[in-house]
Amino acid sequence: MKRIIFNCGLLVFYSLIVIACFLDLPKFCSFLIRVSLFKPRSYKNKSKTNKKIIVLYRLVGERDINIVQNTSNNLPEIFYMRRNITKVIFYYFCKRKIFFNYLQPGLELKRENNFFIKNKNDKIKLDNFWSKIIINLKNYYGNKNISFVTFNFSYFAETALFGACKKNNVSVKLWLKECFRSKPDIDFFVNSNSFKHVFQFIDKISVYNQFMKNALIALNKKNKNKISVNGCPRRSDFLIKQRYPKKIKDLLFLSFDNKMGIPRIKKNKDINWNITFDKTIKILNELSKNKSLNIVIKFKKTGSYKTQIPINKSIKVFKNGIAHKFINEADIIIGQNSASTVEALINGKYVMVPFFEEKKFFKKYLYKFNKKIIYTSEDKMKKDILNLINKKVIFPLKNKTYEKTISYYYGGSKNINEKYANFLNS
Repeated sequence: MKRIIFNCGLLVFYSLIVIACFLDLPKFCSFLIRVSLFKPRSYKNKSKTNKKIIVLYRLVGERDINIVQNTSNNLPEIFYMRRNITKVIFYYFCKRKIFFNYLQPGLELKRENNFFIKNKNDKIKLDNFWSKIIINLKNYYGNKNISFVTFNFSYFAETALFGACKKNNVSVKLWLKECFRSKPDIDFFVNSNSFKHVFQFIDKISVYNQFMKNALIALNKKNKNKISVNGCPRRSDFLIKQRYPKKIKDLLFLSFDNKMGIPRIKKNKDINWNITFDKTIKILNELSKNKSLNIVIKFKKTGSYKTQIPINKSIKVFKNGIAHKFINEADIIIGQNSASTVEALINGKYVMVPFFEEKKFFKKYLYKFNKKIIYTSEDKMKKDILNLINKKVIFPLKNKTYEKTISYYYGGSKNINEKYANFLNS
């Protein structure tokens, strides 16, 4: 019931945003945005500065900021803004439709072939509307220095907001979350990126690792003086400080996108991880006959490959919940191209990366995993799992062999929170 009331409230709120656009009332729209800003309950208002940060909400980003905020008393006051606000405003000025899904406007936009406004007058109106919104926000907060933080520069609907910030001397910081890619995907990211122009509006950039810094510099050489490599605060969520003995009995399969790590270009249209995924499900079905083993599959809310192979009823399947909860409870994790698979290595668990494709050159699309955990044989994976069942082990495992993989994606582990406090205060 609460969810229904909440969704009805959002519907009314987004409808008011559209009305503000239709009547050309940027001051009213600014008011709506301001009253909709929120803080998670876990946040404590400890700010001793006049600065205010408006973060474009993303769940994984909220956790990172929460970790940093709980270790520092000198951060600016932090509020969150719903990203769908920018989509609703963008959608109105695109004039593609009057009625659409207000609760999930991004679903409508994903059906478009081009996310950029082709009509010059429409773009001018959108830019001016956002500029007036920012002016009103600045006037409301008076002497407080406001800035925006986003977690990705290629959210097409946010570009006009960033341009308005630049025009009105409001800082925009990019805390990039998309720092996990295969080598071919990085090359494609650099060579074909349609959002290079957005960096002109961004003042500071934080990334997890060095290879992503190099990629952003390749996109725009001016990024060199904006970027800091700060690691990932969530790394602490996966570290187990106290070692403990446990009999191995819990296996977790982290589902993955069947195109993850593969550049989305025409010549790759027939390349995917379907075979590997399906064969992994078959292995799990066979292993589920062993009553000493508890098997869990954690599907992603979006993007997971939908296998046609029936999953045995004895296997527990979850679509909701955060990955690190399941990782913490598991002993063996099967995963492929995902941040969660790297997090399982940090967690000190047995990690297995399936690669059962018939065309071996597909391996170049895998993330940079140590070859010791990449399985090309179904029988070998099944045998190794069976050999581990009921084995008494001291967790977390000392996986020094995999430290290179962890550092490659998550960066260094020293002074992470201090680095991000400096980034947010800059």
